[in-house]
Amino acid sequence: MKHIYMTGVALFALLLSFNEASSQGVTHSIAEIQGELFSSPLVGQSVTTTGIVSANNVTSSTSGVIGYFVQDGSGPWNGVFVFDNTQAPNVGDEVIIEAEVQEYYDVTELGNVSYFEVVSSGNDVPAPSIVTTGELASSEAYEGCFVQIINATCINPDADYGEAFFDDGSGELKTNDYMYLPAAGWIQGETYSIAGCIHYTFEEYKLEVRSEADVIIGEVNGIQSHAAAFLKTYPNPTSDLIRLGTDQTGLLTVVDMAGRLVLQQTTQEAFATIDLSALRTGFYTLTLETGSTRYKSTVQKL
Repeated sequence: MKHIYMTGVALFALLLSFNEASSQGVTHSIAEIQGELFSSPLVGQSVTTTGIVSANNVTSSTSGVIGYFVQDGSGPWNGVFVFDNTQAPNVGDEVIIEAEVQEYYDVTELGNVSYFEVVSSGNDVPAPSIVTTGELASSEAYEGCFVQIINATCINPDADYGEAFFDDGSGELKTNDYMYLPAAGWIQGETYSIAGCIHYTFEEYKLEVRSEADVIIGEVNGIQSHAAAFLKTYPNPTSDLIRLGTDQTGLLTVVDMAGRLVLQQTTQEAFATIDLSALRTGFYTLTLETGSTRYKSTVQKL
């Protein structure tokens, strides 16, 4: 009887400790960890955060598997790289992680993972932010985030070390091969739409393509692939008003991702403010045709 009692006590203690571990409290969102700054304001601190695994099996040619990316909603500042070769999560896993915030060669990442839990599996990864190649090549805001470039031309399929250059008319962006490289390589002059996670390595932002499923060859309907000047818009994402970052005026058109025209108007003033509040949540391409220049931008409507 005593033996049975002690076994019951031990089992109760085990269940209690399991429940306590499963109720690990989240202390910071990924956006708070990124801090909307080049370096995290939480460097050196232990944090507990949560999100959906957006990419796994990130592999270095010299170190093997080195980690995975976690995403907490769409948009900038909502992704982070986790340096961890112990856990092996699947894409779509909702996880809770306790780890140290680190700056590794200017990459904000989580390391020294002290707690890891898969809360649920099979979740949809938050939609990628559609961003121009030029912005991604210089934007700290998308470091660690799941993104997509649209109708970008491969201008250099072999830039050494498994890298390639793509340009949608706004500037060049590199892809890397930490997770995927086409067996036949990239094709010079071909048009691609590519999803993946942005990582900062060797002082450059690079698009880490996850798999063949992330790659679309050929022009995507509804978005022009010929060169255009990059149009800065802010705030982006927006829930209502957006301001154009140019003093040029002209014909502004807005199309959705299916190529449908949803808004068209002539701007009458420099740095015009546009009301997008009537549009549904999603991504839109803004094109401003002036007398001498064609500008283009991708905007996320919240």
